[in-house]
Amino acid sequence: MVPTDSKKTAPTSRYRGLFVGIDTYASDRIPELRCAERDARALHALFADTLGDGATLLRGAAATKAGIEAELEALEKTKPDDVVVLAFSGHGSETHDLITYDTDPARIPATAIALDDLLERFKVIPAKRLICFLDCCFSGGLGAKVLHGEHLPRSLKSFDTVLDQLSGNGRVIITASAADEPAWESSKTGHGFFTHYLLEALQGAKEVRKAGKVAVLRLLDYVTERVTADAAHLGKSQRPTVRGTLDGELTWPLFKPGTNYAREFPNRAVGPVEAAIMSLVGRGIREEILWAWGEAVTEFNDLQLEAINDYGVLEGKHVLVSAPTSSGKTMVGELAALSGVERGERALFLLPTKALVNDKHQGFERKYASAGIRTIRATGDYFDEIPELLRGQYEICLLTYEKCAALALAYPQLLEQVGTIVIDEVQMLTDPGRGAGLEFLMTLIRVRRRHGADPQVVALSAVIGETNGLEQWLNGRLLRRNERPVPLDEGVLGAGGEFH
Repeated sequence: MVPTDSKKTAPTSRYRGLFVGIDTYASDRIPELRCAERDARALHALFADTLGDGATLLRGAAATKAGIEAELEALEKTKPDDVVVLAFSGHGSETHDLITYDTDPARIPATAIALDDLLERFKVIPAKRLICFLDCCFSGGLGAKVLHGEHLPRSLKSFDTVLDQLSGNGRVIITASAADEPAWESSKTGHGFFTHYLLEALQGAKEVRKAGKVAVLRLLDYVTERVTADAAHLGKSQRPTVRGTLDGELTWPLFKPGTNYAREFPNRAVGPVEAAIMSLVGRGIREEILWAWGEAVTEFNDLQLEAINDYGVLEGKHVLVSAPTSSGKTMVGELAALSGVERGERALFLLPTKALVNDKHQGFERKYASAGIRTIRATGDYFDEIPELLRGQYEICLLTYEKCAALALAYPQLLEQVGTIVIDEVQMLTDPGRGAGLEFLMTLIRVRRRHGADPQVVALSAVIGETNGLEQWLNGRLLRRNERPVPLDEGVLGAGGEFH
């Protein structure tokens, strides 16, 4: 399959590309990265599975200056109707160079690829449409370091002039960060922030779909928004920039991982979950748990399937679910919590009242005790299992909002020991009496992210109007459903029991 122009009825172009990723360098004076080669491998495989084998992958020791330049020269043989995609993931320099595997830190201008040189090569590529993804940054200098265990900086110093020249009509350049910012990578996702959301968007994030395809301009907006929010939640600043324009609207088919992606990432190569609950077999959740769910319901509904397949609730993604009563929201929370538990993590379920905690505790005990999942509770009553909670002797803990806030303040390690937090009835934020306390608790969870505690947050709400950016504040996405699967019948019950 090939890119198409929305103004035309048939494919008009071929796909050609070059994907470069470098983690370690010939010089031990250049800091190592952890995810740059994974970035290049993932993008190359996903493009190959969807658009065909039209690109080259250079990684590690193969990504020398000469090797990259040779591939750029080969792109000079493209045709005007072709679409060319270039992606570079790795380090750069404050002198505006892309750092290759064999770059000598003492002789960067002579041994790296200057963006000025890249500009000259772009000029002689005949393809009318060229998209360049630079998951690197132009700030901080080659030796910059950030003391954060999970996230590492990719150091470059940005400048606008050359990038503006690189871009133009038919030439779009997307950088992972703005002028004075580093670009980050995360061991949690295994990718740079920028590439992670680029991969997510290409595979059809709801926000970028148009008539069953990926709208490239929408894709760029989505990646910019998500990266900016992700960095902000860690107390950092990273704002991708887009330069250049496309004549007409470029669309791609929805990208789907296939044989190439499966070869590179066998653990990720799974298809969408189907309606039958037992289709989760092999997804990391034990069959006895699936059978326990199946006692009440045998199939997932559309809301739950969308949460699994499109919103990554089983992969630790943050999400705000807004849907009517009886729509299956609670099951979305349980899916997230149990998926984390099966990965060896703990989960907190937060509810507004003691009665709800106690009712949910009975239900969880009945469903999950036989599978060895320990469920405890804390509401402020005499039967609270606080010692077990503080010692981590549980898989799921059910708490009221107020009790969780008090414990999290007194024992900061509480939020560091959990992998999932489900907040039920989050529309209580608007309640005059309870809203401030819930907002304080959610703020506390958000702030703790900057200190290394970053549990998945799944917020469940009844149907609400404007969210005022709540999902972005949670660093998640909004999954909204307005239809009620179980209809409500209104009427009058007479004294004799008749219903009108």
